Amino acid sequence: MGLAYFDNAATTESVVGSLRRDGAVVVKDLVEPGLIDTVLAELRPRLDSSGLKTTGDFNGERTLRTSTSVLCKAPSAAALVDHDWVIRIANEILLPHCAMYQVGSMSAIEILPGESAQALHRDDSLYPIESAGMELQIGVMWALNDFTEENGGTRVVPGSHRYIRSWHLPDVSNWESAVMSKGSALFYMGSTWHGGGANQNDAPRAGLINTYSLGWLRQESNHYLEVPPEIAAGFGPRLRALLGYTAHGSGDDKIGNYRGECPAWVETPPEPAWRDDRGQVATPEDAKLQAGD
Repeated sequence: MGLAYFDNAATTESVVGSLRRDGAVVVKDLVEPGLIDTVLAELRPRLDSSGLKTTGDFNGERTLRTSTSVLCKAPSAAALVDHDWVIRIANEILLPHCAMYQVGSMSAIEILPGESAQALHRDDSLYPIESAGMELQIGVMWALNDFTEENGGTRVVPGSHRYIRSWHLPDVSNWESAVMSKGSALFYMGSTWHGGGANQNDAPRAGLINTYSLGWLRQESNHYLEVPPEIAAGFGPRLRALLGYTAHGSGDDKIGNYRGECPAWVETPPEPAWRDDRGQVATPEDAKLQAGD
């Protein structure tokens, strides 16, 4: 079992099939390099000024990170967070288990030359629940420059998502690096073991990670504070919903109401499936069928 690679003309069905089977998949060249250059340029001041504030054994000693108000500092990254490819794949993985999903976290990570490999881990361990067959979140690592094994391309353990919880430790020695060009994306399950690679090159390796979690879970980052309403109002309706500026569910079963309803400036996302009852509320037609009419 190895990491599968698809071009951007692949079908959603084929990509999702590999993602379910292997726990991770790469889709190549999803966005133009020019957009990626803009995103990295917008992130550059924050990475340079405060990127080393979170160093440590897990985050690394030579890795720049910023995970606070990413969309405020790099508004062009909205095109990545709200990318149609991301939405199509997230719909397939997450919507069977929720009325809608949301952005859990956003982190820009730049691995500098000389950094050692990060410990392999899974992202969903922050949630103390498990249910076989239900993914709590997925992650998307966007390549902000070319990823190679030598410069610290993300290491992935294919098939490791099949181990339900972290105490069911897979063979983490069986990893491979995601090798992909700038503008490509690595999709991986929240339950897939992965980690940053060692940078043995003479240039940094930068990426942007967006995670998406089930809508009834608490978001890892508080986006209402990181991206306040006056800024979020400038984004499109789907991105606002992804940030959490809408209730989860419909009718009388909504979670996250504000004065009994969603804020007036939040429009209904364009995906009807994010708003239907998903079979949770019986209709009059259901009642007739159960009665044998």
